[in-house]
Amino acid sequence: MTTDPALAESHARLKRLIMQKRLILGVNIGLMSRPGSPVFRRIETALPLGLGMFGVIAATVFGGVWLGILALTLGIVVWFLFLLPRIKDQVYDRTLAYVLSAPEAFAQVWQAGAVTLRAGERECRPPEGDWQRFVRETKTREEEMETLE
Repeated sequence: MTTDPALAESHARLKRLIMQKRLILGVNIGLMSRPGSPVFRRIETALPLGLGMFGVIAATVFGGVWLGILALTLGIVVWFLFLLPRIKDQVYDRTLAYVLSAPEAFAQVWQAGAVTLRAGERECRPPEGDWQRFVRETKTREEEMETLE
């Protein structure tokens, strides 16, 4: 599949701006961590849920209702304080790597409404936002240095 030259140029500039931290990629974690997403990993959600349910059931069977409630509470605390933030970071990292891998990958995720772009106070959101124009209007470090000279 051939890539549109304008799309390839915009994507290369997008990569440069993100690496220079001139643009920030916002990721809709909820959309990107669902089945059908190119960065979805079932084990991330299924394994903790399965282990938690097994732990609560085992605690209830062997230790009674109060131990089951304690195990459930502990599982919820571990999920929200430790596992969920880690999963969010991993989904973000995988999404960033995916969208920077190819122009078509970024276009696919943009069309799905799963990412946004931010440069300072300015923001570009799909589907109405023109990300290519937004990227062209954002200056790289080199371009900003030239305007200061």
